[in-house]
Parts: sequence; structure tokens; C-alpha cells
Amino acid sequence: MNPTEGKNQSMTRHHPLPYLPAMFASCMLFQTLYVLCVAMWLASPDLSGHLLLTNIFPQFRLLDLPSFVYGLILSAIYGWFVAAVFVFFYNLWPAFQRLVAGGKTASRGTP
Repeated sequence: MNPTEGKNQSMTRHHPLPYLPAMFASCMLFQTLYVLCVAMWLASPDLSGHLLLTNIFPQFRLLDLPSFVYGLILSAIYGWFVAAVFVFFYNLWPAFQRLVAGGKTASRGTP
């Protein structure tokens, strides 16, 4: 057995992405972006780009504590949903690739 064959096999092996860490990471990312948008809205309320928050979060009002908490919870839900869809398709891709390739695994560089 050639020593480079073991490397090629380990490089082409697929490890599925776990749902929970990806979902928490995207949840925290979406919530951080939401808090930054609200903070920028407080710092400069005359910018027109902040109206995007009212489009993304229905019934969102500026500078209202219940509305802020509502947006924080909804941004977490959006993050969980986006991560669930991404991980599902990421984990589905190797099976789809094998189906398209006719059951062969694509290993480059080996005869």
C-alpha cells in the first residue's frame, strides 16, 4: 500500500456537520448583527438603512424594550432556521455527489 493512498482516502472522507453547534453559532451571529443594527440605529437614527429591521421583523418598533426583546428572539429563530437548512444540504451533498457520479468516489491523483 502506498503511503499517499491513505492520505487521499482520509481527505475524501466526509464527516457530517453536526446540527447543534452550527445552529448555536448562527444564532449568536444573527443576534450580534441585530444588536449592532439597533446600536447603530441609536447612534444615527437618520440613516435610511435601518428601515430594514422593520421589514425583517414584523411589528418592530424602535426604542421599545418589548420590541427589542422580540427582535432578539426572532433573530435567534432566523439563525436556527438558516443553520438547519444549511447543515441539511451540507450533509446531503456527498450522497448527491455519489449519485451523480454513479456510485464512484472521486479520488484525484490515484491511478
